[in-house]
Amino acid sequence: MSATAPAGSEGPAPLIIGTAGHVDHGKSTLIRALTGTDPDRLPEEKRRGLTIDLGFGHLRLPSGREAGIVDVPGHERFVKNMVAGASGMDLVLLVVAADEGVMPQTEEHLDILQLLGVRRGLLVVTKVDLVDREWLDLVDEEVREAVRGTFLEGAPLVHVSSLTGEGLEELLATVEQVAAGTPPRPATGPARLPVDRVFTMAGFGTVVTGTLASGRVRLEERLELLPSGRPLRVRGIQVHNRPVEEATAGHRVALNISLDRDEVVRGDVVATPGVFRASLGFSGHLELLGRLARPLANGARVRLHAGTRESLGRIVLLDRDELRPGERAPVYFRSETPLVVARGDRFVIRSYSPARAIGGGDVIDPVRRVRRGDRAGLERLERLARGDRVEVLRSFLDDPRPWSLEELARAVEARPAELGPLLEGLARRGEASQAAEGVWLGRNAEEALLERLAARLRQHLEANPLRHGLPREELRQALLPDLSPRAFGQLLERWAAGGRLRLRGELVQPAGWEPRLSPAAAGAAARVEEALRTRPFDPPDPQGLELPRGAPPLAEVLRYLQESGRIERAGTFWFHRSAVEEAVRRVREHFLREPRLTLAQLRDLLGTTRKYAVPLAERLDELGVTRRAGDDRVPGPAGGTRRSPSE
Repeated sequence: MSATAPAGSEGPAPLIIGTAGHVDHGKSTLIRALTGTDPDRLPEEKRRGLTIDLGFGHLRLPSGREAGIVDVPGHERFVKNMVAGASGMDLVLLVVAADEGVMPQTEEHLDILQLLGVRRGLLVVTKVDLVDREWLDLVDEEVREAVRGTFLEGAPLVHVSSLTGEGLEELLATVEQVAAGTPPRPATGPARLPVDRVFTMAGFGTVVTGTLASGRVRLEERLELLPSGRPLRVRGIQVHNRPVEEATAGHRVALNISLDRDEVVRGDVVATPGVFRASLGFSGHLELLGRLARPLANGARVRLHAGTRESLGRIVLLDRDELRPGERAPVYFRSETPLVVARGDRFVIRSYSPARAIGGGDVIDPVRRVRRGDRAGLERLERLARGDRVEVLRSFLDDPRPWSLEELARAVEARPAELGPLLEGLARRGEASQAAEGVWLGRNAEEALLERLAARLRQHLEANPLRHGLPREELRQALLPDLSPRAFGQLLERWAAGGRLRLRGELVQPAGWEPRLSPAAAGAAARVEEALRTRPFDPPDPQGLELPRGAPPLAEVLRYLQESGRIERAGTFWFHRSAVEEAVRRVREHFLREPRLTLAQLRDLLGTTRKYAVPLAERLDELGVTRRAGDDRVPGPAGGTRRSPSE
């Protein structure tokens, strides 16, 4: 996977075409005929002549537009794999074999597509070389009847034979016609890639594939894997088997990532850090299929399919004891394992046993739980479902991240100026606050961020008890890389003013934290400090000092003393702080007498050699005591009262 190719975001909007239909109706054979690629990649699939898992490829349409292909299994035993593939489709080819007609999985696949919100597609009757015209007319009529009342009612119907090639050109032209109106996915906002395949590529390592649901992914970008929260780096990107530097929403992508193969499974999500949260449930709306024979009882155990993950859990009906076929109601899905969803995601539920699609719906609140009988919670859920701006604003502000005014405006589809009164109202009620200049945080989000920051500090300091804290920039990169250093600094100062943490120069530490020194560590620190104090301007190399038995590594001791403000580094040498302070005093006195300072004069002022005078001069430049003027030094901003006549 090369790292030197043009960005994948150029050209027409990305397009994902999927197949659906009963087993052995010719879906994979059709893909082979259209693309020249066999989507059945597993040895067992080739041995049995049966698609078991998702297959992938890409197709060039007559206009030159490229599309990703997702081929799904048709057997009822592998419906969970079908749903994982269908979740990313823009357009579907519903395939029906002319010699068999509509079959059970034709109907279930159609139900699943409808529940997932797929809205574009066409009907493909395959194997037309096996039947006569009269029979074909009957099959066409049966197919039209099967899709009546669905998004495919009135869709184009094309006859093809993958064996003879009949109808393939017409099919491609029809696909292009239907695809012309496909709306692009949102390329702004955070990146989110539900993983549908994981494998290892020799020479590269772990590769994950999927359809990018939102945002964009760039080469060398730092992302995270959910629900585990493991950080990762994007080492390579491919779109349509070509290496690119960037991929945007709607692309089928392959990412070479910096994690081991056994750390990732189908259903995981690669995402922008700190935006999406894993949870054990979500609130939403559920609609039960109308053709079912029995209602769904409150607390029923079901299989939920969201993104590319299947999760077992229970449906909690929030306003009734049972949901009848064809009804729609607010629910809370209580999952047995962590899942990652976003507001507006579609989901499908299947009965636990036998596994059969029975309903589906949309995610309204991906994290917060609404309890049965909670009228206020139900009202809030309905406002959120209707797109009420204040409620939507609350939901976004609950995400554990800071939001700029411009980002919030895009999220709620409003102008930034319109949000001012809404945000001020939330601030008066204590539900949100302006955390930094132009940056807003919800109350829950602020608490979540503080908890993550505290956990990061605690984890690091417990593993490094001699540290005084973590550098601000290191924390920013780990927690909020998209926030500017200035805004992050304002956020830290706000939290420090509230007593939630303590700032020590560039270091951030928990309130009340002090390094914990063992007797051996304390002895080693004292020995190093005394050696440097005793020889201020010709300091010994600490590597040559004999430290107490059991002392931590010298590097840790030196860093502890530096963070304590007791020693300083100048060039490759360590000096005691008192030595640097004395050098500053003598140089300032010199500038009261003379406008310039040569390196030889500094050497003599300190009674040292050129070896130590050079790094000390550079350290004085850093402190602003001196400033270079040719080969000499003149007073810097902190250097004294007299200036060089030439300045």
